[in-house]
Amino acid sequence: MSEPLPTRRTRKEAAAPPVPTLPAAEAAALAAALPEAPAAAPASDEAADPERLPTAQLEMAAFGDHLIPYVPPTPPPPRSFAPWALAGAIIALLAALFTGWLVPLGVVAAVLALVSLRRRHDSRTLAGWALALAVLSVAFSAGWLIWGFSQLAVV
Repeated sequence: MSEPLPTRRTRKEAAAPPVPTLPAAEAAALAAALPEAPAAAPASDEAADPERLPTAQLEMAAFGDHLIPYVPPTPPPPRSFAPWALAGAIIALLAALFTGWLVPLGVVAAVLALVSLRRRHDSRTLAGWALALAVLSVAFSAGWLIWGFSQLAVV
């Protein structure tokens, strides 16, 4: 059988020159004679391992979640009916001051205001004003229609 290929670590350890040692007394005297050296900067990966390609995978931490979970963006809220209900109620009220024939517009504005009041994201203040003005416009239009029909000549 063939012998397994040596790993990078074993090749690195075999290529490292032996470190000469000094007797303890000489090492202490030499350390006392030398000034305090600044802390050495950590060696880069290239200096530590010249065989490692720059595109190699980086080491990952041994703890924690390494995957970032995907959170889809929140969808935009649906369009609000409250501004449309208020605009319809204002137009119906202005028309009801002069004629009673726009009763259906007031009814549509009231229905839109009620739908808007039921929806969670719509403006309740705007929908409340729209409902009040729509009911007022229906009342004025109904008053005009009742008065107008009473003025007809019945033969």
